[in-house]
Amino acid sequence: MTDFQRCQPAATGSACPEKGPALQLTPRHLELIRAAQQALHRATDQTSTTAERGAALGDWQAAAERLAVALVARLESIEEDHP
Repeated sequence: MTDFQRCQPAATGSACPEKGPALQLTPRHLELIRAAQQALHRATDQTSTTAERGAALGDWQAAAERLAVALVARLESIEEDHP
């Protein structure tokens, strides 16, 4: 059973992880998520050629990396604001 599952019945107790500030996704984050999702869809489209899927896989990797960098930057700014 995970900590989250133990917290479901009661939001108090030692099994519950400490709550911190929530991660607020910006429109830019959502744009990056959509770009990664669309590229992944293209990369897994079985009606596409192998070359098209390969190119889309590269697009997906780049989009996922941009999203990861943006999320890490956002989390770091939250940590700085809430030491």
